[in-house]
Amino acid sequence: MMNNKNIGQLFTSQAINAVADGDFSLLHELAATTLNPKFFPVKVSEIFDIAFKKLSHEYKSEYFFKNIIANEVFLKKHKKNEAVMLSEFRVGTNKADCVILNGLSTCYEIKTELDNLKRLPEQLDSYTNLFDKVYVVAAKTHIEKIKLIIPETVGIIELTEKNKLDEIKPASVIDSEINPKLMISSMRIAEYKHMAEKISGMRIDLPNMDVYSFCLEIFENIDSQTLRKHFRDSLKIHRANNISFINTLPRSLKSSAISFSINQSRQRSLTKILSSYIEKDDICTSLYSEVNSSSLQR
Repeated sequence: MMNNKNIGQLFTSQAINAVADGDFSLLHELAATTLNPKFFPVKVSEIFDIAFKKLSHEYKSEYFFKNIIANEVFLKKHKKNEAVMLSEFRVGTNKADCVILNGLSTCYEIKTELDNLKRLPEQLDSYTNLFDKVYVVAAKTHIEKIKLIIPETVGIIELTEKNKLDEIKPASVIDSEINPKLMISSMRIAEYKHMAEKISGMRIDLPNMDVYSFCLEIFENIDSQTLRKHFRDSLKIHRANNISFINTLPRSLKSSAISFSINQSRQRSLTKILSSYIEKDDICTSLYSEVNSSSLQR
């Protein structure tokens, strides 16, 4: 498990930004101790792919789930110039793991093998008050318990041993009243202001402290179907994915471009670095330097 945890660190925002900045220390360490590439020189992108494949056999982390959803649902089933995928989208006191916005807003709540289901009812109560469709995406060990917990409208998807998304129960389109306060609290000021202007047909020129209450009043006096449409449209405009950057990344890193904050300079750097190669001597030199540094500190 410790090795898997170390591999999982490679798919964190901190590690990926470090690689973009030219820090290969974690890559070198994992290549030498855990990943063991068969051939050298090895492309940096291949190191990430090897690590991701190893996770698939030993521990499917939350990032692993998100990346499968990014590849198999967002990139494969939706037109890239029309759909948007969000990660960790705040909904009240909860955060929706993945949300895909297209003709509908669909929320995907992830439950890995190591997660418990204690908070799931509360999470689903929030999500079904905001999104058009809601799924729980889970490891096989949770499926039977989830069936007993979820509302009728919520769907279930199992991440199989072969890393396929198997729809166990389809989600229904939710057409009940949307919660305007929950919705506006989930959005940034520019997003709900844009939304209110579109609905009202007028320009809102108020101090920021007054915009919230003004917009909320508009939302509370409009039908849910209209709210749902403008909610999707506003988020798609303000949180559009950088598809050109996503396309430069290997399959193992697609979700990183969606989930993490990577500035443009680092995006350009990471794209170049991923196509570069690591020599076996690079790893040996790096590990030797780390050992010497550790000895000197003692």
